[in-house]
Amino acid sequence: MARVLYTASAENDLLETWLYIAEDNIAAADRLLERIEGEARTLLDQPLTGRLRNEVHPDLRSWPTATPYVLYYFPADHGITVARVLHHARDIQNVAHWPLA
Repeated sequence: MARVLYTASAENDLLETWLYIAEDNIAAADRLLERIEGEARTLLDQPLTGRLRNEVHPDLRSWPTATPYVLYYFPADHGITVARVLHHARDIQNVAHWPLA
């Protein structure tokens, strides 16, 4: 069965996002993460759907969610590995850490 795995960096991105939004509204923070995680699961049906981002890292793909956040992931035998979850306005060329799948 295909599954979504998250790198430690992606988990940290999600936690930081949740903490930031939860300062004002815990329910909104919960809903945002549920939506992002739901879209990650949707990618399991067609993991090559996302835009190839070889300029950032070989085989890395990106998927803009219905939220202000973009999933950066690697297709894998098990499904997908989410490497990072970053705000769409973030300059990804200057992101210091891109974990390997």
